[in-house]
Amino acid sequence: MKLRPDLLIYNCGELATMAGPPGPRSGARQGRAAVIVNGAICARDGVIVAAGPQDEIASKVEVGPGTFTYDAGGRLVTPGLVDPHTHACYAGSRQHELELRLQGRSYLEILQAGGGIHHTVRQTRAAGPDKLLAVTAARLQVMLEHGTTAVEIKSGYGLDVPHELEQLQVISSLRELVPQTVVPTFMGAHAVPPEYSSRAYVDLVIHEMLPRAAPLADFCDVFCETGVFTPDETRRILARARALGL
Repeated sequence: MKLRPDLLIYNCGELATMAGPPGPRSGARQGRAAVIVNGAICARDGVIVAAGPQDEIASKVEVGPGTFTYDAGGRLVTPGLVDPHTHACYAGSRQHELELRLQGRSYLEILQAGGGIHHTVRQTRAAGPDKLLAVTAARLQVMLEHGTTAVEIKSGYGLDVPHELEQLQVISSLRELVPQTVVPTFMGAHAVPPEYSSRAYVDLVIHEMLPRAAPLADFCDVFCETGVFTPDETRRILARARALGL
């Protein structure tokens, strides 16, 4: 009995199936994408039912009026890309800092001078939720056009309770607005804002931010780096996050 898919993609110059043992690939295995030259792939009800050389798939498939067919035009066809680390929800730009980097200034030097994360925090706080939602959705559209179908998005450009929650609410709203899978991460510990000491800010993250952020996020992240958050501070924050279910 032949397959009756509702989607058939054919004339795939290269079809990267990623067939092989499950789990992350490292070392030389990263380049083994199980590519089929001149391939085709078909699905039904959102589930792939067959993939292989085009002639082989053609012999297995019955195309009917309910089948949407798409000619890939000899292009590369891959599974959707998953971007597990982004800061897509922000306002403004730091392109002016490129000149500083070209002059030899380090990232941490720029941060300590009030630039870097702090510059973006000021612009993100001033933007408001409607603008944040619009600019982030536009970025996700560009990512979708380049093949990204699942994306993690961090907060971390609010650095106070109301603006961190605002960022997470915007990120959560995107789940209903964009076709990608959106995974929100709380990153209130992205930098220490100038109005706080390091100790006071870590306490704020642990005791005030995290309990309110946890219902809006799936994960918690910390910028553990010289001049930002120490390993001990990071452990305290992540222990609290884990206790809250993140």
